[in-house]
Amino acid sequence: MAADMVGASRPPQNVVLVGAGHAHVEVLRSFAESPPPDVSLTLITRSRYTPYSGMLPGLIAGNYRLEETRIDTRPLAVAAGARFLQSEAVGLDLESCSVMCRDAAAVPYDIVSLDIGSTPTIGGIPGAADHAIPVKPIDGFLDRFEALRHRVMRRSAGSHIVVVGGGAAGVELALSMQRRLSVEMAAAGLQSGVQFTLVSASAAILTTFPARFQRKFERVLGERGIAIVTDARVTEVRPGHIQIEGHPGLSADEVVWATEAAAPEWLGATALELDPRGFIAIDPTLRAVGNHNVFAVGDVAAFLPRKLPKSGVYAVRQGPVLAQNIRRLVAGEELRHYSPQQDALYIVSTGERHAIATRNGLVVEGDWVWTFKNWLDRRWMRRYQRYSAPEPSMPVL
Repeated sequence: MAADMVGASRPPQNVVLVGAGHAHVEVLRSFAESPPPDVSLTLITRSRYTPYSGMLPGLIAGNYRLEETRIDTRPLAVAAGARFLQSEAVGLDLESCSVMCRDAAAVPYDIVSLDIGSTPTIGGIPGAADHAIPVKPIDGFLDRFEALRHRVMRRSAGSHIVVVGGGAAGVELALSMQRRLSVEMAAAGLQSGVQFTLVSASAAILTTFPARFQRKFERVLGERGIAIVTDARVTEVRPGHIQIEGHPGLSADEVVWATEAAAPEWLGATALELDPRGFIAIDPTLRAVGNHNVFAVGDVAAFLPRKLPKSGVYAVRQGPVLAQNIRRLVAGEELRHYSPQQDALYIVSTGERHAIATRNGLVVEGDWVWTFKNWLDRRWMRRYQRYSAPEPSMPVL
C-alpha cells in the first residue's frame, strides 16, 4: 500500500494567470514550448487581444497595421494547454484561494499570478473621468482614439488637443497623434488645422531622462508646432476647457490623459500588502510579500528591492523568471531571483520613422534608431504571433 501511495500521481496544481500582459504571454509561450507536468493552467483576460505597448505609438502614427501590434492570446493559451476565460478580474480572496470575475464564476487557484496593468490617475481631478481620454488601460485606448479622430475630422473650425503628461508616454503620443491627424487631414483636403499642447506638471518634460534627451525632444516638439506648458498641474477638466493651477485655463476640444499610472482600486479590498501608491508589493522572486502562492508582475507590481519605472521593458524581462518560478513552485524547488537591469535602453519615437534613444547617459538620434527599435519590437512579437493565424491585411497610412 505504501509503495502504491508513493507511485500515485498527485492532482494537478491549478495555476491561474490573471491578465495577458507582457510577462504572462511569455509564461504561455514557455508552457506551450515545454508543458510542465502536474499543472492545470487558466488565463483570465478582459480582452482576447493584448496590445504591445512598445508599438502603440507607431500604430497611432500610422506606421503599423493593427494586426502587427497585438497578440491574439486565445490560440497562444490553447497552445499552452490553458483554459481561456475572457472576463475581468475584480477581486482576489486569499483565504479561499479564488479569483473573483465581473461576469463569470470565481476561479479557484493553487498558484495565481497578476499581470493586470494599471489605471489612469484621473480619480482626484474634477471632470477628468468624464471629459478626458485616458491612455491606460491601453487595450481600450484604440477605440477611444478612433472616436477622437472622427470628431477632429468633422470639425470645420479645427481642433485643439491637449495631452496631459510630460513623460515619455505623453511626448510620444502627442507626436504620434500629430503625425497621423496631419497626414489624414491633408489627404482629405481639409483646411482646418489641429493644434497640440503638451502639459507637464513638472518643471520640464522627460524629467527622468538625460538633459540632452530632453533638449532633443523639445526641439522636435517645437519643429512640429506642439506647444509645451510646464509647472502646470491640471486641477479641473470641463467640456472644451482645462483649468491649471497658477496658469490661465486652456481651451481644449480634446484632452488626452497620459500621466503616471495608478493601481486598480479593487486591490485595496484584498489582504495583499500594497505599497503607498496601492501597487502589490513583491519580493525578488516576484511573489507578493507574505504570500507563497501569489505572484505579481508588470505595472501592477511594486518591486521592493528597488523602485522600478512602470515600463514594459521591465515586464518583458520578468516573463522568463516568472515562468521558471511557477514551474519551480509546482515542483517544490527553490525560486530564482529577478535582477532588473540597472539602466534600461529607452527608444522613443517622434511619430515619423525616426527615434531618439538613451542608455547609460548616451543619447543617439536618427532614422536608424527607429529601424533598430522596429527590428527589436517585431522580433519580440514574432515569439507570440506565430501561434495565431494571419489576419487580413490593412493599409499602412
